[in-house]
Formats: sequence, structure tokens, C-alpha cells
Amino acid sequence: MPEFPPPIFPFTGAILAGGRSSRMGRDKAFLTIDGQPLVTCQAARLREAGCAEVIISGRAGTDYGVAGARVVHDSVRDAGPLAGLVAVLAAARHPWVLVLAVDLPRLDAAFLHRLLAFGGGRAGVAPHGPRGFEPLAALYPRALLPEAEAALRRGELALSSLIENALRRAPLRPLALGAEDLPLFANWNSPDDVKPSL
Repeated sequence: MPEFPPPIFPFTGAILAGGRSSRMGRDKAFLTIDGQPLVTCQAARLREAGCAEVIISGRAGTDYGVAGARVVHDSVRDAGPLAGLVAVLAAARHPWVLVLAVDLPRLDAAFLHRLLAFGGGRAGVAPHGPRGFEPLAALYPRALLPEAEAALRRGELALSSLIENALRRAPLRPLALGAEDLPLFANWNSPDDVKPSL
């Protein structure tokens, strides 16, 4: 396992795990990779990246089994990742929040360090590639919370829209992705996505 230098600024690590997993048919947080639940693997990656705390945006009544992590819940049900982002930004104890969706099994600590270095403690970072923004593996400024809450109240749930607006007003920078980065963002949405990886 490669060793990375400690981050130059404190940040919160957050896992978005509160989705309904309707296409998968079971909670994606507990799908396993290398014998470990995804939620456990993502927490390990965030800790390897040097986060000062781990927060899980999850389902009420679910024990995620991640030692030392706090679990928070969406204030608006069935509002997608935006509701999870609002929950973790509100709960975070640090001005920067490194957000990672639970269903991105290929995203590694090296890429998380790249995000952190690009932001440098001065700006959040939103990866951008051929498919547009990749908002489910991004570094968000906690200062974005009021804008995210307002979007949630309006029912404007697309995280890409929130990011596009924030680029003009908040400390947020786009990180250009190369073709070699795209496999990192392959997510597990249905059983067919999981089978090749088992």
C-alpha cells in the first residue's frame, strides 16, 4: 500500500450511503469487495487520505459497522444525493468535506489525495470529464451549505447544477479528468455491474 504525506489542512470525510438501492435490490453499502462491505472500504480510503473524522449519510435504523464514524440522516426523504450532501455538510466539524459515494468501488486513495492537493486548503474540487461533473467524489467547502439547502428546498436536486452555480460564487475549482481516470468512477447500480468484479 503506498504511503501518502499527511494533508496540509484538516477535512471531514463523508460517505453517501442513504440511497434506496432500488435497482440493486439490496443495500449497496453492504455489497462486498475483497471480502469487505463497500461502506467499510470507503471509510478506509477516506482515512487513508487523512480525514479528521468520518460521517456516513445513511438510512435511519441501519448500523453500518464502521468504528468511530457518525451516521446522519437526510432531512428530506427520497431527494437523492443532494439531501445526503446537505446532511454531511451540516454535520461536518471542518471547513472542507471530502464526499465519496458508497457505490464507487474503484476510486482509490491516490485519487482522493489528488483532489486534496488540487484544492490545497483554498478551494473545493469538483472533477470534470467527458460525462460532465463527477459530484459523488468531490471536495466541498462547508460554506456551500446554505446554497445546497436552498436548492433542496426548491427541489433542484441535480448536484451538477449546484456545482455549476457554486463555481461562480464559492471557492470551488473544476479538476479536469483524463481518459485514464474514467474507470475510477464506474459505480455499482445493478447486479450486472457487480458480477464482473466478483
